[in-house]
Amino acid sequence: MPLTRQRLKDLASLARRKGRAQHGLFLVEGVRSVEAAAEAGAPLVELLVTDAAARNARVAAVLRRAAVPVHILAARDLARLADVQHDQGVVAVAHSVVTEAPEGLEDARAVLVLDGVQDPGNVGTLVRTAAWFGLDTVLAGPGTADFESPKVVRSAMGGLWDLRLVRTDDLGEALGIFGRRGLPVWGADLDGEPAAAWTPASEGVLVLGSEAHGLSEAAASRLDGRVRIRSPRSAEGRGVESLNVAMAGGILLHRWRGG
Repeated sequence: MPLTRQRLKDLASLARRKGRAQHGLFLVEGVRSVEAAAEAGAPLVELLVTDAAARNARVAAVLRRAAVPVHILAARDLARLADVQHDQGVVAVAHSVVTEAPEGLEDARAVLVLDGVQDPGNVGTLVRTAAWFGLDTVLAGPGTADFESPKVVRSAMGGLWDLRLVRTDDLGEALGIFGRRGLPVWGADLDGEPAAAWTPASEGVLVLGSEAHGLSEAAASRLDGRVRIRSPRSAEGRGVESLNVAMAGGILLHRWRGG
């Protein structure tokens, strides 16, 4: 089924946050990511593939599983949509999966909060890690990269479909919801207690701030406690100043939910 030039223009606009917000859609690129979306029953709208990709057995299986309209595009047209230089000839269009606070937080029990984490690769990796450790919700505060941006979607590696994604423009108020429900709110902070001594309940909230600025005042004012990762080399001079936020988050999530 051919796509009109206007439709292609609309789909190309999904590379930008404004376009995604306007249409309520986002793009999922690459065979593995589309495969994961189809397996998870993600809210796909249509699939866009090149003729060469459609003849690949693995891609053909994904097309059958997804059970949505399939459009065969010229490679140059698909390249206009793909965020990476060398795409795999497969792009899915999906309905937005992000909800707004407070509605998306009503029954959240194990939550990762991203407080101004700007790097899309880190955000996607943290979503993937949160899904791995069985959290039910990831909440993004102001300044955090868009969950549905192409790089976040690629880095999440299917984690988008395994938990609830929520965003808020008022992080303090959103964290207040957890406090009123009795869920403890912990923040990763250099002045916190050592992670080795941290024994949080299975249900609660962990807040990660940006690498450059740490926790915002809105988040810091709502914390019940703070936790830090202490380097065994903390007393030595060294070139590594701090851990990447995605790595630090993975360590703390393992401490919290790793068993």
